[in-house]
This record gives sequence, C-alpha cells and structure tokens, in this order.
Amino acid sequence: MPPASDPFIATAANIEDTMNSYGGNAGFRVPEYQRTYDWSTENIKRLIEDCLNGFFYLSQYKNKESYTFLGTIILVSEESENSFDGTSLSIVDGQQRLTTLILLCCALIEELFLQEKDIQHLQKPADSWIKSEIEFIRERLVECVVGQLSHRGRSAYFPRVVRYEDNRAFDPTYAENRSVVANFLMDFAESYQQDNPSFFFKPDKDDAEESRYYQNYAYIKDQVKLGIYEDNDTPDTRHQSELEHEQIPPKDFEKAGLRNLFEKLNTLSDQDAENRAISHIAKNFDSSGLIRLILFSHYLMKSVILTRVVTHDEDSAFDIFDSLNTTGEPLTALETFKPRVIRFESENQGYRGSDSDTHFKRLEDNLNDIYPDTEKRQTETKELLVTFALYMEGHKLAKNLAAQRAYLRTKFEEAKSPELKRRIVHSLADITEFRQKYWNRDSIPKLDSIHPRETRDRLKLCFMFLADMRTSLTIPILTRYWVQYLQDQDEDTFAAAVKAVTAFLVLRRSITGGTGGIDSDFRKIMQGDPRDENSGLCIGLGNSKSLPNLDNFTKALRDLLAVRRIGVKNKETWVSKVCEVGLADRAPRSLCRFLLFAASHNARPDPQKPGLLTRKKIIPTVELDFLNFDRWQDEIYATVEHVAPDSNSGGWDEKIYVQPYTRHTIGNIILLPQKENASVGNAPWNKKKIFYRALIAKTEEERNEQFEKAKKAGLTFKKQTEVLVKKQGRLHMLDPIAEVNNWTEARIRKRTKNTLELAWDVIAPWLYY
Repeated sequence: MPPASDPFIATAANIEDTMNSYGGNAGFRVPEYQRTYDWSTENIKRLIEDCLNGFFYLSQYKNKESYTFLGTIILVSEESENSFDGTSLSIVDGQQRLTTLILLCCALIEELFLQEKDIQHLQKPADSWIKSEIEFIRERLVECVVGQLSHRGRSAYFPRVVRYEDNRAFDPTYAENRSVVANFLMDFAESYQQDNPSFFFKPDKDDAEESRYYQNYAYIKDQVKLGIYEDNDTPDTRHQSELEHEQIPPKDFEKAGLRNLFEKLNTLSDQDAENRAISHIAKNFDSSGLIRLILFSHYLMKSVILTRVVTHDEDSAFDIFDSLNTTGEPLTALETFKPRVIRFESENQGYRGSDSDTHFKRLEDNLNDIYPDTEKRQTETKELLVTFALYMEGHKLAKNLAAQRAYLRTKFEEAKSPELKRRIVHSLADITEFRQKYWNRDSIPKLDSIHPRETRDRLKLCFMFLADMRTSLTIPILTRYWVQYLQDQDEDTFAAAVKAVTAFLVLRRSITGGTGGIDSDFRKIMQGDPRDENSGLCIGLGNSKSLPNLDNFTKALRDLLAVRRIGVKNKETWVSKVCEVGLADRAPRSLCRFLLFAASHNARPDPQKPGLLTRKKIIPTVELDFLNFDRWQDEIYATVEHVAPDSNSGGWDEKIYVQPYTRHTIGNIILLPQKENASVGNAPWNKKKIFYRALIAKTEEERNEQFEKAKKAGLTFKKQTEVLVKKQGRLHMLDPIAEVNNWTEARIRKRTKNTLELAWDVIAPWLYY
C-alpha cells in the first residue's frame, strides 16, 4: 500500500506483468457498486481489433517494436479479503477491459489446444521448437487467468478477477466463488489442469448475467478462430470473421518484428538452425494458423500495455479517475456514491437487507431497465441528479460529473443522523422511479395499470406533453406530490397538481415562445422565499419541510404568471399578449399542438364566422374530444404547418407579411399528418383549400373527387397521406379552415384570438379555480 504522502503509484506494464504484479499474487476485485461484466460485442470487437492492428504493424517493422495501449486502470489496494494471502486490488475503473483480456487469454489457450495437431505438418527440429513455444505461452496465458498461492510446498489456484461476494483463500474451506467470473475462471483452470482440449460450459438461460458472460466468451472464441487462426483469404471464412484488420501472411513470419516474439527459438542448436526453422514455418501454409496463434499470444503478453494506477483509498481513486481520460465507460456519480452508502450501513446494521440496500436496488432497477446502454445511463444519471438537487434543497446542480460526485458526497456527510442518510438514498430512488414511470415515453402509456379510469387519460396526456416539451424541471415538483400520493392515495390532489403544472407551462411559454426564464420560475417554486425557511417545495436536507397544500401551490404558480415581465392576470391579458407572439417560429411544436387541441376540444365550426370555432350550444361527443392521450399520439395531427407560407410565393394577402410575427401566430397554424411537399406548402389559397377539403371529406367518393381536383391543380399528395387518411378518417380539426373563401391578415388575427380564447377556457381552470 502506498504511504499517505504518495496519493498513487502509476506503472505502465504489459498484460503479463500487470496480471502477475505483486510477486504474482495480484488479485483484482470488482466492488459492489460496479456493474456486472456487460460489454457489448462491439466493445469487445474494438479491443481485439486494436490488439490485432498493433500485431500487424509489428510485422511491418524491421528494427522497431509495436505496442497497443489500452488506457489506464485505476485500482485501490485494500484489505477486504482477510483470508487472501495475495494483494487484493479493488477495481475503480477497468473492469470491462480486464475481464475481456482474461477471456481472450482463455480463448487463446483453448484454440492452442485444439490446433496443436498442426505441428504434424512441420519437420524436425521445427516441430519440437514450436511445441515448446506452445507449452511456454500456454503457461503464461494461464497465469493471467488464475494465480497460485504457495504454502509449505503446496500451491492453490485463485481466480485473478472476482466480485465483492467472492472470497479467495489458500485453504479451499474458506474460498467462496459465488460470482459468474470467479466460477468461470476456476472451472477453466480445473479443465486446463486435466488437459481437456475444450472447456465445456452450459450457462443458466434464466440468469441474464451468466448468459451475457458466456455469450461474450463464445463471441471471443469465434473471433480468435476466425480472425487469427483461419486464413481470411479463403472463401469459406472470409464472411464469418467480424474483425476489421490486416491478417499476417506466413511469408512475414521471417520478419524481425515477429521473429523477436518467439521465446524458445534459441533452444535450437545455432543461428543457422534458427534461420532454417523460421524459413520452414514461413513456407508451411498448413501450420500458418497455429503459428499466428502463438505469435499473437506472445504479442498479447509482451506488447499490449495498460497503465495501472494504484492508490490507498477510494476517494483518491475517484479523484484520479475524474482527471484521467480512460478508454472505459466512466462511472456515474451514483456508482461512485454507492460505496459510501455501503460503508455507512456496514458500520451500523449491515448493508444487506438494509433500507439503503432496498432503495438502491429500486434505483438501479429503474435505471438499468430503461437505460441498458452505459452512455445513455450516464446521461440519464446526470439529469437525475440535477432533479434530485432541486428536490432536496432547491439547489441548481451542474451536469459536470465531478460536481455531481462532490454534491452527493457532501450532502451525505452533512446528514447528521443515520435516518437522514438513509433518507437521501430513499429520495434518490423516489426520483428515479418517478422519472421511469412518468417521464419515460415508453412507460407513460402503461399508467393505465396504475391510475383509475377517471384520471389516467388526462395524466398520460399531461405527462407526455411535459416530456415532449423536455421540461425536466417539472419533475422535482411533481415527484413531491407523487410521493404524497403514494402515502395517502389521494388521486385527485396528485392529478390536480399535474394539471396545474401543465397549465402553467402552456400559459407561461405561450407568452414568450422561448424558455424566457421559465427554468428560474420552476427553481423558485422548489426553493421558496429565502426569508422563509419553510417555504418552497424542496424537502430539505433534514427532511423537515411539509408539502404545501394545493391552494398555496397553485397560488404560487399564478403569482409567477402575474409578475410584471409576464403580466398574466386573467384571460384578456393572456390572449392579448399571445396574439402577438410568433409561436410557430419561436415555440416548440408540442406547445402549438397543445393549444390547437385545447381550442378544438368540444368545439365546432362557427356557422356565423367562417374559419372560427365555437362551443355555444355544442354537446360534447367522442368526435369532438380532442384533448386526450390517443389524439395526442395520433399520426393524423402530428405536424405543425403554416396556412399562409413563411414567404409569399404569390397569391397571398400582402398584409400577412407586414408584421414579422403574423404568419407565425397560432391563427395561421394547422395540424397535418405529415409535412407535405413544396407543391402544397407554397401553393396559393385557392389551390391549398382544395387540399384541405380532401382531408375533411365525409365520404370516400367526395375524398376521391377532391384528390382528383388537387392533382389537376398541380398539388401532389404524398402516398402516405392518402393511405393514412383513408385508414384513420377525416381531419375534423380542419373543418372551419376549409370553408374560408379568402385567407387574409384579418382572418389570421380573428382566428388567433378565437383559438387562444377557446384554449384558455379549457386550460386555465386547471390553475385558476
């Protein structure tokens, strides 16, 4: 262990030296917070290709060496394996690479056993020399798979890599190989001791971790056989190898770079004998695959380099990890936080079965199920912790990995009691579960199984809208009401809070089009008044803040709308301001869609005012129910399109283009199945309304007639549009538009005001009640 004055020791070494460090007794241990061995075949392929490319370059040099650098592994020298007489090194970074390299060693050992018969193609003394090379390199490879502990003239194998649940020991009574990796390596070593040419295994198909491990090993074996042993120029195997590399032909075996890899060549009688033996293998194609296996195995041991950084504590290791550019996937802030939680619980009641264990499993299950890809999981974890900091204290936390690790570490240390420390883990799990159920687009449709019929459709609509708007700062707010709902099962209050936040977002974003400081508003809701420590929705590090009741919460949202820079006090002020906002140009598509759905909800064309809608004397019907989840997901209303085009292509009222915002206001926007081609988008009004009438036709005969008229007018429908309309029916939302004779600036102004007034009447009651 390095002294405290030396924060770390860094050593660059080849694979053999790395695995046999500390006098051959190095044992690598995967801590509990680390994920399992889950590299994809693409990751494995890239690592093997890197090694093979370095191997090939070596064959091209006469007086030069070639190395493959596989980055840095970060280790902590620890004393957690009391019965292990070797040096236990906890892996902070590098598990995936180390495990893959060890499996590559296993695959090479197997293939050398299987192809050893190719020696028969060689003449004496080359056959004896190559046999000694095989025996030598196999032993070196095995030493990378398992180490040996010696005691009183006896020795015992131990797996080079284990997980936290394993225990290595000289005495088999104390040795426990529970993990997939430890069992695999020990079974492999036993098979090798018995001189079995093949290592047979049958993974438990119901064990995902075990299946993935053995699938990866099978993949590595295939690449060793097809990419190294087989001749890639033969028609039978060229298409089978997935590796992209230059294969070394037999004639290159005489080149100095490869020749120098052999360890037993000097056992031949003299220089002439060595030259004759090398010349012989270079001309013997029947043994070329075996020779490549031997040479690549030597290259792997000698010339594939890792820099190992060993430190004495995990905190230092994580700091070093942050500052280094490693080739592996970085650990998330949650993965580096977990060991602190484990240490804390281990010093109290024990981690296994503790509340922290339960909630960390809940957290990891929700993250891993939705984000199996490590890169996406890293991104989601950063977003999650931004949400968590707001939820806990109303703090703004950066997405920087180092800042997030420091935040979790600091807050855990600041929590003075065991209960408060556990509450942090509990809250992290709550946030994660909420994000998985209510923010993930694939999970939102499944809310039917959670919420009763009376509220579930509106909840699905609101959450899908919030997700489409990417307004993640609503998550900590709504998580607070969701946690309360889990406790008291008050469905109405939870649903009302969701609708209030949705209404606030729609009304607030409509004023500015862009974000316009709305993130600051959501942070204020979580933070509260700095002069009043009990205000705000954050729970507080001491878990001391009670949840504001619904009336106080909605009042806080209304107050934010009423501030001078926003100025929304009632329907009239909101409508008058949004009438001059170019939403199609400045706002997200989802906001425009929501306003149009809300305006069309339970409304019909006004018979007295062409182009407008009314709810007077209208009886709600299924046909007029626009504000629901299915309509929101409906492909026939997927695209936001201008009626009058963005630029006047001819035939449009010039006044539309005087004010830059007019053509982008909600009154000049409609929803269509998909973006049509320019022949439709830029067509004058007298032609475009034929297009619209085809989309609202009530009979197939009428629709076909309008399609023909459109085609004669030079408007070409996309085939997908025709198919979609015929399959899903007419676009009711376009009914008032198609009846307008002239599309003018005045018409746009009237429709903008009419649309916003109708939308307000539906949305505002969720907030103003």
